[in-house]
Order: sequence, then structure tokens, then C-alpha cells
Amino acid sequence: MEDIPSNIVKDAVQAFLTSQYDKKTEKEQKQLEKAIADNDSDKIATLQQTLADAKEKYSKSVWLDDAVNRMARQLNFGTHISKGIHPDAKGDNISFMSTRDLPNIIVGTHSIDSGYIDANGNAAALPLASFFDFDVTDGIKIRDLILADNSDFIDSLHNDQDIAQSMHQTFKQALQNIITEPTTHERNKQTLWALNAYGAYNLDELEYINIIPLYPSVLTFEAYQRINHLKFSDENKLARDNRFKKTAEQMPYATLNNLATVQLGGTKPQNVSLLMSKQGGRNYLLPSLPPTINAKQTLFKPSKYASSIFSTSFANKVNPILQSFYSVVDSRPNNVSIRDIRKKAMDEILNRLFEYAAYMRTELPAGWTLDHELDEVEAFWLDPKRADLPNQEDWKAKREDPNNNWNEQIVRRFARWLNEILQAKFKDISKDFADPEHNEWERDMEAMQKQYKRAGKGVFL
Repeated sequence: MEDIPSNIVKDAVQAFLTSQYDKKTEKEQKQLEKAIADNDSDKIATLQQTLADAKEKYSKSVWLDDAVNRMARQLNFGTHISKGIHPDAKGDNISFMSTRDLPNIIVGTHSIDSGYIDANGNAAALPLASFFDFDVTDGIKIRDLILADNSDFIDSLHNDQDIAQSMHQTFKQALQNIITEPTTHERNKQTLWALNAYGAYNLDELEYINIIPLYPSVLTFEAYQRINHLKFSDENKLARDNRFKKTAEQMPYATLNNLATVQLGGTKPQNVSLLMSKQGGRNYLLPSLPPTINAKQTLFKPSKYASSIFSTSFANKVNPILQSFYSVVDSRPNNVSIRDIRKKAMDEILNRLFEYAAYMRTELPAGWTLDHELDEVEAFWLDPKRADLPNQEDWKAKREDPNNNWNEQIVRRFARWLNEILQAKFKDISKDFADPEHNEWERDMEAMQKQYKRAGKGVFL
């Protein structure tokens, strides 16, 4: 924190209280001026008493005593709030502090440097949140002084240093909201998250952690503010208005389509939280639509003269994904992020392979492999409806023979195909792609096949 002049820090509390007094008594002050001008003695006396009572309420000693002994105990601060999930939820609020570097591809509260903090509880105690959020100077707020243990600020709270330190600790504890025994509530949702989804081969091997989601109100408030600025800023409005004016300078403007809102808190968003009240309970929803499927991507089958689907044409189809795979091989360090990229690339290759296979199995006419040179093993996989055709009884019996391990052969063919591609791409280290890598590619395909099976999408049927 930059050095702030001592006098500004020491006057911060009084500056806040003066602003609150002026805000709350603006109407009465104007009425008093008029009453004085009209020489209305009765009204002058009434208004002076009203303002004197307000002056007493917003005096430093009275207000701070109420803030410490009542408000700080009736408000719960945090970046993630329980009531955002359900207004009747009574679980803890959490102040998110990232304990480790999260990948850039994950967007969340850690992605923004927000100057906001949320609070909820007794609505009558919300002035304390305004106190913490009061701008002392150049974007530095009172809460920054509290969290930084600013000695000038602490001294300004009370003449007795013990009392001043006690007040400061109460404010700091309220802001930090350190949870030692987390509490949830029946109104909060629960999500069972599989920890070893990719490593388990059977359902009974899956291990879970129970996640209690909280509403990221600071993140959503930032999004709300920024979207509003994009939509309704003077600059954007002017640019939009000028787009049909030939004499006006044409400037780019933002248009946000398919934007929806969800209302939290009903008619009383202040019951959810302070920030929710500031945005009137409105929360923007950005479009979350399924991807547009490129027909050319799905429509794929081996050429008439190809003996295998694992060919150059298939490699060309998945070439962008293979490039990601190649980049991992080029990266010599074998750290977690590199392995994650390799895993993602492998999953994408297998998903694309299974998409093509599903298309050939379900969309192409029965017996399409009869005029192709596709190996019988792969024909068993990619043309299952051929078994229902006349004169294909022997073919059907061979396909359904329990001793015929054609599905295992396909797994081996995939692993061999990938190894051969890598050997051709990286000739200087081609010997590095041997049996261990071949076996790993087999395990990857078997694991993905089991995931499909658990989802009710059989791959080898």
C-alpha cells in the first residue's frame, strides 16, 4: 500500500460519518434552510432537533460503539455467499484466497483483481459494509487500512489504545471471516465430484469429494458492472447513435446478443447480499449454447481401397489435435501441465474416432463394407448391421464368436497407428516410441471406451 498522509488516515472515520450524515439528512437540511428563510420558528425547532439526533447518531463515539458491538456481529463478509444459492440458506460465506496458481484456462474469482467484498446478514447492519468500502484516497478504502494494520487508523478509533486495538481486531476479524469449522445448511446444494474419474475401471473404484457450491457474488457483480458499461456507457451509446449519421465519425461499438437475466432475492435482493442489492437482484446470463457441429467433421469413412480406418486420411482429419499432441512431445519437461495437455489431446483424438465410428455404424447403409477393402476386424466394428443381411450368416457368426477378440485388435491397431505417426514425425527419437508407449495408448483407449460405456454409449457393440 502506498504511503498515505497521516492526517487523511486519521480523518477517514470522521469523513465517512460526515458523508453518511449529509446523505441521510439531505432532505432535512434543505427544509431547515427554507424554514429559516420563511422564519418558521416551530419548524426550525423541529428540524434542528431531528438534525441534532442524527448528529448524535453519526458521532464518532456512538457510531463506532454500535459498529463494533452490534453491526460487526450481525454481518457475514465474503466473496462467495451462501444465500446466493438459496435466500434461506444459513451456511457460511467464504472469502476466497487462492492458495496456488490456477491454470489460465480456468476462469473464476482469481481471474479478477476486484475491489469489492460482499456482505449479508441483518440489513440494519449494512452501514458497516459501506464503512469498510469507503474510499479514503486514490482507491484505497478503509478496509485496506484495517487489513494492513495501519497504525494511524487504529489510533484514530479511540483515545484509549487498548480499546482502539480491540475495535480494530473486531473489524479485521469481521472482514477476514476466517472459518475454522465450516457450516453448511439444508438449503445449500451438494455436488459429488469424482476424484479419479479417468483412473477408475469400475464404478466401485470411484472416489468422491462432496462439494458445497457457493455463489461467487464478487465475480458476478464485476461481470454485471462491466456488461452494463459495455451496453450503456456514453461512449457506446454515442457510437451506436452515430452509425447511421453520414457526417458523424464512425466508431466501433459493442453489441451483446442473447443476454438473459436471472433475478435473485425476489423483491428484496438485500436479503441475499449487499452487492446483490446494488444490482437490483439482476444477474446476467451469457449464452451457453451447444457447439455448432460441422457436418464435414462428422461425415467420414475410409476410402473404398483403404484396408484400415487408421490411415493417413484419418490423421489428416484429426491433424489440429495431433499438433497439440506433437507440442507435448516437443516439450521435454514431464510436468503436470504437460501431462494434462497430452491427456486432453488424447481424449480429443479418441472422441473424434468414436464419433466417426458411431456415424459409420449408425448412418451408413447395412453392408457398406461389402464393396470396400476394409479389413474384416474393422468391418466387424464399423458395419454391425451387415450381420442382418441375407447370406451373411457366416460373417455374423464369426463376428459374434466369443473367442474372436476383434475389439481388442482394434485397440492394438489404434496404438500401433499412433506410434507409427509419432515415429515418422520425430525420426531422431523414433526409438522412444516403443512397447511402453504402445501399451499406454492402449490403456488410454480402453479407459475412454469404459467412460462411453458408463454413459450408455457402447463403442464396441
